[in-house]
Amino acid sequence: MISFIVSAVVLVLLAVIFIVPTLRKQNYAFSDEYDDLNVSIAKERLTEIKLQLESGEINQQTYQQMHDELESTLALDLSGAGEPVSEQQAVSKNKPLTSVLLALAIPVVAAGIYYQLGDFAAATGTRVAQTVIPAGQNRPQMTIEEAIAKLEQRLVQEPNNPDGWFMLAKTYMAVKQFHKAEQAYKKVLDIDASNQQPEDPELLLRYADAVAMNEGGSLTGKAKPIVDKVIKLIPNNPTVLWMAGTAENQQGNYAKALTYWYKLYPIISQDAGAQSQLASLIEKAESKLSADEIAQLKKMAPAQKAAPASLPSTNAAVAEIIVRVELDPALKDKVKPTDTLFIFAKAMQGPPMPLAAVKKTVAALPLTVSLNDAMAMMPQMKLSSFEQVKISAVISKSGQPGAQPGDLFVEISPVNVKAQEKIKLIISQVK
Repeated sequence: MISFIVSAVVLVLLAVIFIVPTLRKQNYAFSDEYDDLNVSIAKERLTEIKLQLESGEINQQTYQQMHDELESTLALDLSGAGEPVSEQQAVSKNKPLTSVLLALAIPVVAAGIYYQLGDFAAATGTRVAQTVIPAGQNRPQMTIEEAIAKLEQRLVQEPNNPDGWFMLAKTYMAVKQFHKAEQAYKKVLDIDASNQQPEDPELLLRYADAVAMNEGGSLTGKAKPIVDKVIKLIPNNPTVLWMAGTAENQQGNYAKALTYWYKLYPIISQDAGAQSQLASLIEKAESKLSADEIAQLKKMAPAQKAAPASLPSTNAAVAEIIVRVELDPALKDKVKPTDTLFIFAKAMQGPPMPLAAVKKTVAALPLTVSLNDAMAMMPQMKLSSFEQVKISAVISKSGQPGAQPGDLFVEISPVNVKAQEKIKLIISQVK
């Protein structure tokens, strides 16, 4: 009996220590709603990607990658600890009397409840209870619509809870209610501003994304000034670099778009899929500019990172390919002296962006050129970074580097970059 009383006293004291300070704080109890929302969103997203896999829109590898990312995101959401309560949310004045009353009330109420429901015989060891505790049941599953409605109702009661509005905005984005998502993110920004909190760049990015999606995916409207603001706050963030480049590209400012995308390309080197997609965007933007404009942008691009230690220090010196280009005499009547001639060195696999390029006219044929690192379209994509490449020459009727029907071309591969070979190309094919 004595050990029971001692244990009870200790437990009551612990309860007082933990409960009293907590009850005096103005906290928002949203953890259960957050978990329900996160689980509901994850389930809907999983259903979507399964349907994409079954319909052939994505392959098994892409499905597995998206599935793993979804699991990781959900795990982080469900395990994340709550943010500390801000000074604005905490009770500003100490109330000693309240603390004393709470401290006294806890043991009194506990004793009263135990007197009514407890078993002193069991506590003294005179009788062992044969009670089986029923297994707990999970909370009833909610649909995502029900979870949204529940969170909306709670925010009517607590309209100044930024965490609640943020979760609601994420949920609206997941169910493609972009207009409501934009309003919810704006509410979070307004609450932060009223609390004199500094602007959160990541929050601004989410807001810009919601605004753009609400405007049909356009980053040239209301989203543009938001992106411009964020790029100044976090200039090396991959998401904002991608969005800033896309915004400029949508406005036809291809040179400006390339300055962002050139900077982004090496940052996402660990994501081959995203890098390949970006390379395609870069190539399309470059096709709108002249070779001189591209060369000027290349000079302004960020410097290449140091080469891995495994690469010989003489790579740059030996990375040169001498190319002799001629036109098949049988095709002379199909070209004009003013037609544009492009000579490229490209990687055997990976991004289609040239590692080295030369632009001339047909009038210069036959000619010999040297392809080397100095001609790299991007500082991060040089001849010296590859063992083998493919060499091609294209006579373009449109003046654009991408071969179109009617253009003349020739391609040879593989070519060893370090062998210092002299390659002869005879343009003899019509696309």
